[in-house]
Amino acid sequence: MSEYIREDRERRGRDEIQRREEQREMRDDRAREPPARTQDRDEADSMRRLADVVNDPDIAIDTSMMRSINDPEQIMMPSGEVAKVTRRMSRRGSRFPSFRRDFILPRTNKKRKKNPKLAQAMREANAKGRKKNGGFKKGYDQARIAKLAQKILKRMK
Repeated sequence: MSEYIREDRERRGRDEIQRREEQREMRDDRAREPPARTQDRDEADSMRRLADVVNDPDIAIDTSMMRSINDPEQIMMPSGEVAKVTRRMSRRGSRFPSFRRDFILPRTNKKRKKNPKLAQAMREANAKGRKKNGGFKKGYDQARIAKLAQKILKRMK
């Protein structure tokens, strides 16, 4: 008798897992569907945005910018960096393209310039949070040392 009860529980557990998977798939399918917008409305929006750029006298587009604009493999990140889009999808099947950090176009020299004050702050924070053998003192980890360095840097300015 107990054998039948155990099999019944196992079957119910498998059914529950299958039901959850189906619900998750339905939710993912709904998330992948584009919002209901008409083609005319999309075209009007894109034309309005293009007109904003064309009519702005402060914007001057050179040939390298034009190549970036017309290249479907490039996208601008919210930080302003231009990155190449990879066609790999994430494991969850996200509808958003994934980015590879090594494909991000190089920064200018100004952005790459070293910050000597930050280096000094990191040295001070590491001295405070590490033992003589190089390990962390109790209560310290790399995140805490980085936060401490930012705090020291703020005091330096």
